[in-house]
Amino acid sequence: MPAIRLARAIANALVTTMLISTTVIGGFVAPSLAAEEVATSGSVVSHAPHKISPEIKGHAELIVHLMQSVSGSLTKASTLLFVPEGKPPARGWPVITWAHGTTTPGNKLCAPSLADALDGGLTKDGFNSDYLFEISTLVNAGYAVVAPDLEGLGEVATVPYPYFNASSLARSLVSGVVAAHKVNANLSKEYVAVGHSDGGHAVLGVEAYAEEAPQFEFKGTVAIAPYTSIDAYVKELEQRAAANPEKANGFRLLQNFNIALMTTGLRVVDPSFEASSVMGPDLEAQLNEFITRCSVPAIGGLSKAVMAKGKTFDGFKQDWATNPKMAAFLAENDPAVDPDFRLKKPTFIAFGPDDAFVFENTTRALVVRMKAAGTPVTYNEYPHTDHFTVIRASQPDIMDFLKQRFAD
Repeated sequence: MPAIRLARAIANALVTTMLISTTVIGGFVAPSLAAEEVATSGSVVSHAPHKISPEIKGHAELIVHLMQSVSGSLTKASTLLFVPEGKPPARGWPVITWAHGTTTPGNKLCAPSLADALDGGLTKDGFNSDYLFEISTLVNAGYAVVAPDLEGLGEVATVPYPYFNASSLARSLVSGVVAAHKVNANLSKEYVAVGHSDGGHAVLGVEAYAEEAPQFEFKGTVAIAPYTSIDAYVKELEQRAAANPEKANGFRLLQNFNIALMTTGLRVVDPSFEASSVMGPDLEAQLNEFITRCSVPAIGGLSKAVMAKGKTFDGFKQDWATNPKMAAFLAENDPAVDPDFRLKKPTFIAFGPDDAFVFENTTRALVVRMKAAGTPVTYNEYPHTDHFTVIRASQPDIMDFLKQRFAD
């Protein structure tokens, strides 16, 4: 464990909490963490039953717990725990920790726990995420699912959402697993991380932080359409725009959307970062509204601005990724450029060639790099699927992969 991470973990283990008030969630009053209890990542503040779709054959609770923030201090986080119906296996329900994709650049209310489709409003706003299908399939097959809102998202969040931050994403998932075991004694000590889009990016980072909860055994990773290789993706969009002038505005929109997301994430951990160093005034002028919206409205607002000016829209700078602070941010958080990135546990990556948000070339390059580093990775492409339809198409193979992981 790096020295800084170890020091923070030790510091958090020694902190005591004074959270002695009660917390009201959905009309249910639950006691907060006792004043004398040592507060650590995964400590439960409250938990309450949570209403779910009848498609899920089980029950759910919304857990409010503590996790280590990107600031190094403890903060409140919310996580949904789904448990199957019936009697648990002798070793407890095997656990899947599920990571959702981009639901917002920064609005805490665009959280899975606040949406019927468990996707922070993606389906409601026009992107059929299939997250309800994914979670119901897992629960109905006998897996307990731990689904964090992520740091900075959900009603209880009091800190900004540190978008694309690998440590925050991983700690959201790991601390959620710890909290879930405190709430339900019928969970297995073994778990696998499954995620889609930026959630696919998130689960690729879990193995590096699983050591912070050594009482549980991390068994492997499933990344569906993982959102990585941001610089390479933006460059490929440039090539596509040149080759398809009639679609250039759409490609330009996606370029600016990605740089706006990276800038938003970087400014959470470094408020002194000047957006003007990587973008022009037209894009910078959109940021204040951008971070207040859920994903689809955020794309829509940016689209109006880009389309209104066309080629004259002063957006991202071509050298945005070489800015020293941005380059360091990408190197720390993007597996495609992180020089130390490697996984030892079995990994499954699913991709749909018709994906507009993650590209085939960049995903394949990441897989090649992972294999070269010794990662036992299985990579499957599903013809005629896109960023969301690949979830349903890959599900049978994912279920086989999960069955093998828990059989090992």
